[in-house]
Amino acid sequence: MIQFIQRNDNPEIPPPYKFPGITIMSFQLPAKLANLQDLCDQMLNIGSLSDRGFEYRAFTDFVDMEIVTYPKMMFDEPPFSNWGFARQQEIYFRFYVWKFNLFGGLLFPELFPEFFFPFMFVDNPWSMTSGRNVIGFPKVMAKFEPTPVLGVDPLRITVSAMVMKTHSPQTMLDWAPIVEIKPGAAAMAAQVQAPQGSWPWAGMGPGKAAALTSEFSDPYLEANLQTLLGDIPGLFTTVQLKQFRDLPTNACFQAVVTTRFTPENVNAPELLPPVTITVNKYASLDIPGSLGFPAGHPISPSLRYQVSLDMSMSHGENIFVNG
Repeated sequence: MIQFIQRNDNPEIPPPYKFPGITIMSFQLPAKLANLQDLCDQMLNIGSLSDRGFEYRAFTDFVDMEIVTYPKMMFDEPPFSNWGFARQQEIYFRFYVWKFNLFGGLLFPELFPEFFFPFMFVDNPWSMTSGRNVIGFPKVMAKFEPTPVLGVDPLRITVSAMVMKTHSPQTMLDWAPIVEIKPGAAAMAAQVQAPQGSWPWAGMGPGKAAALTSEFSDPYLEANLQTLLGDIPGLFTTVQLKQFRDLPTNACFQAVVTTRFTPENVNAPELLPPVTITVNKYASLDIPGSLGFPAGHPISPSLRYQVSLDMSMSHGENIFVNG
């Protein structure tokens, strides 16, 4: 096995990592199941079913948009654990996916669902580089206004990224707002209850679980989800597409990667004030179209809360390498 040549100025730092004292602001937005499944088919169900031996399926009609404040991002193995630490703001969109394994020509679901992050933005270049090149997260650089975002009153946040508003020879890549959070009407406060359960499963109550799994009409999935909510494991798993272009043929390394996260010292969720969330569309970045909700229109989240916790991430694993 060829060993990676590590330079002191190279930000590609491998896990494990520790993230003590993070705070997450979570907002649940509507989505279309068909759009989410298209993302799974494009980026997780790569190659052929017979070669990879599994299939990922979306099973919710919502996505969670979360803004995370990391006061301290720590490398957890030497020599990197002796280097120092980093800070960052992060925003991402995530949704639940269920892995089905192929046995004897039939597909059988895993015990628990996983999380897929099709869009991620950070304001730390080391995190962006490590996230993309080492783990496979699609991290892109962003700006947060204000920074830090915690304690903003009223809750008004703008996240910007570099985009191409149109595709033409005259278009210049430039900063533009991708997500705008603005205070909502006070009357909306009574419409959203404080979330039940622990992050990241908050809001997945028994009634909600039954409604979500009705898309499959699969009692096995519903029973597994009820088991999960009754006995939440001390970790959760994410799944991503990791790929690199090669030269000069434009071939690439392409793999489906899973990583495990362990949340600890999870505090009770606290209800956030009413807000509206607008997600903008550009030629080079169409989050609303990919997830299935209107672009450029204020949306009132069906769930909104804040939670603080400690989190760690272990080593990732390639579960399928294409080609």
